[in-house]
Amino acid sequence: MKVSLRITLILLLIISFSFDDSWISSATFSKSEILTNQEQVELNRILSHEKILQIDSLLDAYEAQNSYHGNILVAIDGAVVAERAMGYADPIHRTPCNTSMVYQLASVSKQFTAAAIMLLKADGRLDFSDKVTKYIPELPYKSVTISHLLHHTGGMPNYMFLVDKYWNKNYPPDNEDIIALMARYKLPEFFRAGYKYDYSNTGYMLLATVVQRISGLSLNQFLQRRIFGPLEMNDTHVYSSADTGEHKHHIIGFRPLKRGYASIPETLNDGPVGDKGVCSTLADLFIWDRALYDGFPLSSELVEEAFTPVVAANGKQVDYGYGFRIKQVNGDKAIYHNGVWEGFRTNFHRYPTHRNTIIALNNTSIRSNHQLVNQIETILFGGNSNDPTKLLVYLTIEEGFDQAFETFLSLSTEEKESSVDFQKIIQAAGYLASTGKIHKAAELSKLIEKAIESGQSQSKL
Repeated sequence: MKVSLRITLILLLIISFSFDDSWISSATFSKSEILTNQEQVELNRILSHEKILQIDSLLDAYEAQNSYHGNILVAIDGAVVAERAMGYADPIHRTPCNTSMVYQLASVSKQFTAAAIMLLKADGRLDFSDKVTKYIPELPYKSVTISHLLHHTGGMPNYMFLVDKYWNKNYPPDNEDIIALMARYKLPEFFRAGYKYDYSNTGYMLLATVVQRISGLSLNQFLQRRIFGPLEMNDTHVYSSADTGEHKHHIIGFRPLKRGYASIPETLNDGPVGDKGVCSTLADLFIWDRALYDGFPLSSELVEEAFTPVVAANGKQVDYGYGFRIKQVNGDKAIYHNGVWEGFRTNFHRYPTHRNTIIALNNTSIRSNHQLVNQIETILFGGNSNDPTKLLVYLTIEEGFDQAFETFLSLSTEEKESSVDFQKIIQAAGYLASTGKIHKAAELSKLIEKAIESGQSQSKL
C-alpha cells in the first residue's frame, strides 16, 4: 500500500475519533481508562487473532475425534482466549463435562502445599533451612531440611510403601498416621539429604504435616484461611478420605478398558495430603495463576524464589523450585507442574514473560493431556513469540505514546519494524475508542501517525 494511502487511512481514523491534543496525556490515564477483563480479552483477540484461530482449530480436532475428555483453558497476555469442556466426565453414563466441574489436581496440589510453607516463612514461623525434626521430632531423618523437601532433594523413602505393607486398619490413614509409621519402621533414606534430586511425594506429605503442626490447622483449613478464601477460590479445597468432616465434591476418576471404562475406587493413600488432595476448577486455578503476579497472598520476592532452580550437592542443577517445575521454552522461562492420580491427569503451565497459561484437567486416564498441552505450547511460541505489534500496543496502553514510540525507533534501528502490523494497531485503537477508552485510543493513533511521519515504517498497513 502506498504511503499516501496509508496516511489517508490514519487521518480518517483520527478524524473518526474526534481527538484533540488535550486528550493525550501519555501514561497519566484516568481510572475510566483501565481496561476491563472483557476489553482485555477482545484486545487479545485482535492482537493474537491467528494464534487463537489455531488453538480453536486444534481443540475442534480433539473434540471431533473424541480424543480428550476434560476441561481446558488457555490464556494469552493474562486474558482467557479459550475455555472449553470436551467429552465426558463420566464416560460410563455419558455425562458431559462442563467447565465448572471440580477435579482432583493430583501433584499440581504440591504448589499449594509449598505456598502454605512460604506463608509460614513470611510470618516468621519457620525458615527454609530449619531441620524438619524441629517440627516433627519423632521423624528419624535428622539432617533433612524444609528446603530439601521443597526441592525434592531430601532422599525420603516412599510413604505409600509403608501404607501398603503395614497399614492394617479398615480406614485410611491421615498424615499423622504416616508419621507414626515412619517413626516406627525407620525406612532408610534413598541418599544423603541434599545430595541429589529425586521426586518425592513423601516430602510434600511431610511439608503439609509441618503446616499442620505449626498452625494447629489442617492443610485445608490453613489454605482456606490464607489462600482460597481471600482469593475467592470458592470451589477449591483439600480433600482427604481420612477427614470425615470434609465431603467429597470432586468428580471421580476412570480408566479405559478394552471396551468402555471402569471407575477407580479410592485407596488407602487418599488419606494423606500435601503431595496431592487439592481439588479445583479451571476458573479457580486461573484466579491462582493471576494471583502469582499480584504479590498477594505471596510476595513477589517469595514467588521469584519459588521459580528459581537450585544446585544439589552433586553439582547438578535441580529444575524444581517450590512446588513448581522449571524449564525453558524458546528461551523463555516456563513454570509448570503435571499430575497423575487415580484417573486424573492434570497440567498447570505458566509462561510469565508473556503471561500465557495452559490448564488441562481430565479424569479418564487419557494420556493425550501432554500431547495437547505441548501442541498448544507450540502455537503460543510459534512464529514470533516476542511480537513487536503486541509489544507496541501494550507499551502504549500501559506507558503512553512516548515510551512506545521510543521502542518503535529502536525496532527501526534493529530492522524489526517491518514486522509491525499497523492494521492490528488501527483495529486496537478503533476498538478502544468504541469502548470509551479515548485517551488510550488517541495514544495509539498518535503512535501510528508519528511512525509513518518518521518515514521509517515499511510495516504492514
